[in-house]
Amino acid sequence: MFFLQQLRERKMKPQLQHEKEFYNSISFDQIEDYQLKEFNKQWKMIKEHVEFYKQLVYKKQVPEKFDSFDQFKELPIITRDFVSENINLFTNNKQEIESWGTTGGSTGNPLQFPKWKSETIHCEPSVWYVRDFYNIKRSDKMFRLWGHSHTLGKGLTKIKNKLKFDIGLPLIGYKRFSAYDLSEEKLKEAGEEILKFEPRYIIGYSKALYMLAKANKDKKDEFHKLKLKVVLGAAEGFERSEDRDYVSEIFGCPVGLQYAAMETNYLAQTHPDGEYKALWKNNIIECVDDNGNTADTGRIILTSLYSKAFPLVRYELGDIISECKKDKNSVYSFKEIKGRNNDFLMLDDKTPIHSEGITHAIKFSEKITAYQIRYTEDNIYTIYIKSNDKLNTSDINEIRNRLKQIDERLSKLAIKQSDQLKHTIAGKTKWLIEE
Repeated sequence: MFFLQQLRERKMKPQLQHEKEFYNSISFDQIEDYQLKEFNKQWKMIKEHVEFYKQLVYKKQVPEKFDSFDQFKELPIITRDFVSENINLFTNNKQEIESWGTTGGSTGNPLQFPKWKSETIHCEPSVWYVRDFYNIKRSDKMFRLWGHSHTLGKGLTKIKNKLKFDIGLPLIGYKRFSAYDLSEEKLKEAGEEILKFEPRYIIGYSKALYMLAKANKDKKDEFHKLKLKVVLGAAEGFERSEDRDYVSEIFGCPVGLQYAAMETNYLAQTHPDGEYKALWKNNIIECVDDNGNTADTGRIILTSLYSKAFPLVRYELGDIISECKKDKNSVYSFKEIKGRNNDFLMLDDKTPIHSEGITHAIKFSEKITAYQIRYTEDNIYTIYIKSNDKLNTSDINEIRNRLKQIDERLSKLAIKQSDQLKHTIAGKTKWLIEE
């Protein structure tokens, strides 16, 4: 097992070194020039193979080539909801789609988007570049408190994925523990697994990590003996800064935060100095106010600088970043992220179910465009599903089967198809809402 871990590290070492040299070779006041040059390389392909932008160029609403960031800002800001309704217009037809991804999060309207394998390969050195902030090596053992939709489902695919997670991942030094069920019983079990596995670092949903620490506070001394390099929170923020401090206290190591999205790969990660360092080699990050003007605190707008089946061009993620440091318009570091909060479905007083588990179970089919779970004061839950087609018995049974694998009680919830989901006062569609 250790040989495979070392082999993976040796393979990544020259790529990691190249990544470090790159970020050290360009000063902050040269970032925009670099990014504009790289974007124009991508733009040649995008304007030819992505219908939405092809039409903008044809109608002369945007330039054939961008000579400045002022021109770049003529491109429209695109929202996730708009893309979700028009994904064909944003799909790169240069080559065949190799797989589909699905976003998670706090809304009941996950986006399904096309992917190429090359995207992950391109971004992997960046993953190890930011992990190196905490001296994490590719050969280090990692414990992951996460949700994986691959383990849901049935048949041969499920068996193959189970073998991959139960046998394949440990061979390369990874141990996965499901974050779908966050009951104290399950979290105590996770604590025991950590002590047996002896990882060098831990990654998990931020709120789940706090619950893990709280459920295993009696193991504090044993965790400290592991001499963990870092615990990394992801997918959401901690509820309070004190929660992050508490996780650090229980595990006896620094606690950092990753920033990524399913459709973006890695965007940034905290540095031990406290700030998020943006991966500006792969992405242009803008921070804008409500009127779309450059701001120090505001909405994050993203543009990818590498080839993607779903190219991101001034794409709004729905988060707020604050205290940005920029080269004119381009963000290279920031202090905080707001807006990444996932709710829990409480099956009872002791069993919180993470939102990602629900999303992975329900949003498996292209037919399902959105969902929402509504609950009454006495915790009676009903699942409402929005679909372009009428759901048949087979579709409903598949949803129930996938929910059952998270917790059998979920499979017994009422499921109804609906053309309209409820909105909050702010006009948002949350995945979990009280009747």
